[in-house]
Amino acid sequence: MRILLFPWSAKVQRNFRIPLFQLLLLATAGLGRPAAAQAPAVTPDSPLPRLLAERKTLTDRYRDASAQRHSLFGNKPSKKDLQEVVDALQGIVDKDQQIVNVLNETAQKATTTSVRLAATTTQLQSTSRDDRNLTSQRLSEVENEASNLRQREKQQLAKMRDLEAEVTEAKQGHFVRDALIAGLAVLCVGLVVALRRRR
Repeated sequence: MRILLFPWSAKVQRNFRIPLFQLLLLATAGLGRPAAAQAPAVTPDSPLPRLLAERKTLTDRYRDASAQRHSLFGNKPSKKDLQEVVDALQGIVDKDQQIVNVLNETAQKATTTSVRLAATTTQLQSTSRDDRNLTSQRLSEVENEASNLRQREKQQLAKMRDLEAEVTEAKQGHFVRDALIAGLAVLCVGLVVALRRRR
């Protein structure tokens, strides 16, 4: 069992570990991702680089404060040295909390953007499906119209063939009539000539 000279330092160290652990967890979670996936998280107006630089300064201050030994009892930290360590640790804890807040805000923005993109994708898919249905319906209508036109064209061709047959039949009828008339005319002339010879 470890005896602590200053019990309040254990509380600060516990408070320090939790956000730092969260920060390390968030930082290591992004290590496996490619750089392209991390790029949108840090935008030009993101406060994250500034906060990380400030945290590094606080960490350096903590390291310097931990190395100080001004005690009257030799090579041990004095109460003032420990207070500086505690202040440095508290600064790091506060900075870690700010960093976690920025990361949470960034994650929230990413989630919102993802939801918006999903909604846009769904809308585009719905629009595309509607367009496909409309195009398919219009194509079906055009095919029906083309089929109707082909049917009407066949009917017109059949009517034309019927009319041509009627015209041919009429022409043949006229030819027969003309031939009969000519034959009757020749017969009449022959009869007239025969009657005149008998007289």
